[in-house]
Amino acid sequence: MIITIDGPAGSGKSAAAELLAQSLKIRHLDTGAMYRAVTLQAYNMGLFDTPYRDAELGTIAVNMKLTFDWNTQPAKILLAGQDVSNALRRPEITEMVHWAADNTAVRAELVRRQRSIAAAFGDLVTEGRDQGTLVFPDADYKFYLDADIQERVRRRRAELDRKGLLVEASKLLSDMIERDQRDRERPVGTLKLPPDAIVLDTTTMTLPEVVATLVKIIGNNTHG
Repeated sequence: MIITIDGPAGSGKSAAAELLAQSLKIRHLDTGAMYRAVTLQAYNMGLFDTPYRDAELGTIAVNMKLTFDWNTQPAKILLAGQDVSNALRRPEITEMVHWAADNTAVRAELVRRQRSIAAAFGDLVTEGRDQGTLVFPDADYKFYLDADIQERVRRRRAELDRKGLLVEASKLLSDMIERDQRDRERPVGTLKLPPDAIVLDTTTMTLPEVVATLVKIIGNNTHG
């Protein structure tokens, strides 16, 4: 059973996907972390200071030793055997990850890896921006989470506050507006609403309410 959850930044898809996978006792794949891993390796190599960035990003994606430790919740992300789960969320990686996300060669390789992971395990909750449209168009369940942009900014600020990263709400708002536009206009992996997805507006919902709704929909269809 493949379950995809797509949606814009701050819509709650990552947290919902993780808890949904725990509830269903299946694996959760954070595809955004895969693009961040490419970005992190490129950043550590000083690649963003060179004019050969685009071609080299594709090479990094193909050759990087990226694995998930599925024995932990959430799964730890290992790059060359090192746990980089926290490093992937550093602000400088967030600012540069679009270079990897917009790269055709990077996306082709990571889509291949995502499909390979799904084929290996059979049951998977996978989230991102192109999961129900590009990566798994025949998924058993497709969800699209959305929320009012002010609420998405509030959530992102709360997340950063918990990590001790203080960012002004106005800066987060402008960044999110820019990110939304970029996600919807990117040449590959564009954020789109899958035509057969179930849309859930999470603006006024708590995370447990979102997960309970998803579980109920899946359960009703499974037993119906």
